[in-house]
Amino acid sequence: MRIRTAVVAGALAASLLPFVAPEPADAAVTLQWSQQTAGWNRSSSPTIADVNGDGVNDIVIGHQDGYVRVLDAATGNNLPGWPQPAATRPGAAVPVDSTPAVGDIDRDGANEVVVGAGSTWNRQNGGVVVFRRDGSIKCRHESLNYVNNDNGVYSSPSLGDIDGDTYPDIVFGGWDLYVHALDRNCNELPGFPYMVEDSTWGSPALYDVDGDGRVEIYIGSDQTAGGAIDWAGGEYRALDYVDGRVVEMWKRRTGDVFHSSTAIGDIDGDGDMELVVGGGDFYHHPDGRKIWALNIGDGSDQGGWPIQTGGQTNSSPALGDLTGDGIPEVVSGSADGYVRAIRGNGVVHWAVRPRFNTGAGGPVLASPIIADMNGDGVNDVGITNDWGFFVLDGSTGAEIAALNTWMSSEAAGAVGNFGAQGWKLIVSGFDTPNRFSRLQAYSIPAPGKTPPWPMFRFDARHYAAPNSGGDPLPPGICRRGSNPVGIPVAASAPRGYWFLGADGGIFSFGGAPFYGSASPLLAAGETAVGLQPSPSGGGYYVLSSRGRIFTFGDARAHGSMEGRALNAPIIAMAPTPGNNGYWLLGQDGGVFSFGDARFYGSMGGQRLNSPIISMAPTASGNGYWLLAGDGGVFSFGDASFFGSTGGMRLAAPIISMSTSPHGGYWLVALDGGVFSFGVPFYGSIPGIGYCKPPTGLQLRATLTGNGYYLLSLDGGVFSFGDANFLGSQPGLTYGKHAVDMAIRPA
Repeated sequence: MRIRTAVVAGALAASLLPFVAPEPADAAVTLQWSQQTAGWNRSSSPTIADVNGDGVNDIVIGHQDGYVRVLDAATGNNLPGWPQPAATRPGAAVPVDSTPAVGDIDRDGANEVVVGAGSTWNRQNGGVVVFRRDGSIKCRHESLNYVNNDNGVYSSPSLGDIDGDTYPDIVFGGWDLYVHALDRNCNELPGFPYMVEDSTWGSPALYDVDGDGRVEIYIGSDQTAGGAIDWAGGEYRALDYVDGRVVEMWKRRTGDVFHSSTAIGDIDGDGDMELVVGGGDFYHHPDGRKIWALNIGDGSDQGGWPIQTGGQTNSSPALGDLTGDGIPEVVSGSADGYVRAIRGNGVVHWAVRPRFNTGAGGPVLASPIIADMNGDGVNDVGITNDWGFFVLDGSTGAEIAALNTWMSSEAAGAVGNFGAQGWKLIVSGFDTPNRFSRLQAYSIPAPGKTPPWPMFRFDARHYAAPNSGGDPLPPGICRRGSNPVGIPVAASAPRGYWFLGADGGIFSFGGAPFYGSASPLLAAGETAVGLQPSPSGGGYYVLSSRGRIFTFGDARAHGSMEGRALNAPIIAMAPTPGNNGYWLLGQDGGVFSFGDARFYGSMGGQRLNSPIISMAPTASGNGYWLLAGDGGVFSFGDASFFGSTGGMRLAAPIISMSTSPHGGYWLVALDGGVFSFGVPFYGSIPGIGYCKPPTGLQLRATLTGNGYYLLSLDGGVFSFGDANFLGSQPGLTYGKHAVDMAIRPA
């Protein structure tokens, strides 16, 4: 893990530059007051919310002097009881680079102020501090100490109900290698903190994608080669919270780190949400100079994305309609000095380079805001660089106003309604060589439409996403409903499937014919352990605990391990694509080939952390994967390694594996949690209604690879993605229990 040093805002040696009179601001944007403080506020953006409960919005902002300020919008003076030190321990204030969030986290009718503490410029014990409206501390949480107090929280907290208890939780990433979720009293939720193995700079976005009334977490982190997660670059995660544990729905890896924060919205107007995020610069990889748009359901690239820029993209995107078509554009800055407005299909609407002193080119590290700031009914863009704050026409990118000039800024502006004081634009900046900061308030006309992105992270709660709706359900209860990411059921979806009972009984559903049962063929003490369809779908194989193979329909026998001396029991089989052979798998990882099945290697004779439990061939038949009980995956032949849960802390052991025809695979745990590697995540049993599912599950992918089934011990079937539910008989024991499931090929 490395703590990355923040980019120093480059210019702004104001005392060394020749004075150039700035162009006048637009007449509609009028300076009301200006407040100056000693020291730098580099990146804490103003948040607009009613803190003192008088019904009028206030201005909340942090500072590297370690104090959080709540200001009266009329004068810029501190409200009574403020400023207050961001002290993660009683005593000294901790510098603040994080932007405060504001919300009523304990539902007592009064807002709290929640802020991250810690800075690259003055490393002290970091964490999160929660203030009451009067400035007193409600609670505080100190981050885990990594090394040399490199445990600050640059990430701005988001406030949303993660666990379904109806109280907003506090979600943030830290430099201590974890993503955190705290309850209203600053205690970690069960299952948190969640290890990501490197620092997190960006802020989480929260959105309820699966309709269970509880928001999921979307956040990017850094990665360093050499650890359990052996990757040099960035990792982006979608995290769900299910029955007291954290479930990784999907993950993306990139060649550089994530220092940008996520925005979520429907950027292409198709009714589904996308997430947008910038990169960062540590490995100097081209991925750090991209703006990404990912599908929220599986993390795949949105069509036309990512967008390549000429500089690092620390800037956190903002979303808002600039063209009047009702569909939001993506606005983001980059270190090449450009601000870009980008349509949902990846086409750049405009790209401009705000002035820098006498010319152009100052890096844009700050995040934009979007609001109608001159009262013409068209949304505008507000953005800062190393010289000042600019209001740009949303339609064209043309400059409307240049404000707070001769000041650098890595902070976003904010627009809000202050009651009798009217609408104001709040702008922060800092003078690098003279070490002071300036906060300014500008009067603006009432916007002609509701501002779509008026402050950093969208609103005071820092969701960075639309309200996903739905009343939260109580803990331990999940909302039923399959196909959570909206995958259409394909015409080639399975026509049927079979169950296998431990007694050898076969149960067929849909269009899967019954070809016979192994029950009368098993000897005393022998059980059925595996079921595989023939490649044509015209038959199936049954594997017994003694390594015997029973064939039905057009399945052909090519030999078995019956009667041979074995180091470990045979536990699984897999036929080749041509139905002319198969592999058998021993519990010690030994692989045995029959017919046209080729031997590509095994784990037999090797020391294992956990026994081998399953195997799956590639679509070509020229390789296979072996799965261990700890989630470790071993690749042979043309089988590519996409990742594993080996080394992860799991709430339940891995028990099954299934592959996609496109490459990649899913793993399922004993409690019904599904982990996807190189393939989309379509849901898990907790996601469709059984937060405490029956244990003992098999996962089988559909023929398209766009969905899967889960079979429980009692014969219950749960369908996800394009998997058609064709029937089940939950509650039956199937002569002990259901042990396997096979999909009939189309």
